[in-house]
Amino acid sequence: MSVRRLLSGKGSFVPVIRSNLRLSDVIDQLQIDEAGALVVTDDDTTILGIVTERDIARGLKRYGRDVVDRPLKELMTKEVVSVDIDEPVSTVLELMDRHQIHYVPVTDGGSLCGIINMLDLVRYRLSETETEANALKAYVSGSA
Repeated sequence: MSVRRLLSGKGSFVPVIRSNLRLSDVIDQLQIDEAGALVVTDDDTTILGIVTERDIARGLKRYGRDVVDRPLKELMTKEVVSVDIDEPVSTVLELMDRHQIHYVPVTDGGSLCGIINMLDLVRYRLSETETEANALKAYVSGSA
């Protein structure tokens, strides 16, 4: 299955935030979007960074309570691992494993067009397993 197909079932909403904001704005936006990560972009297509709950935890350790007033640019991950929309889903799994990350932005022609998280992959795999099980049941019962 391709990333494109996975996104077509999931939807293309990408939680984003502008780079000139503070961490307090990030926390508000994460709650509004019910997300665990925000892609940092100023034009909705160019990925400048990503900020995750893990980045917030690191900021808390480094700056203490004052972290909420820190500029986002100081806390976001700037080197973002992304995947092209036409790659197979297995590539996303490999990237998540290799880089120990839970969120992978998706690009199409270099422009941001989606995001995949670990829960999306779990849902995909459960659906795939259910489809396989139903096919086997149909085969065994002779209705295939």
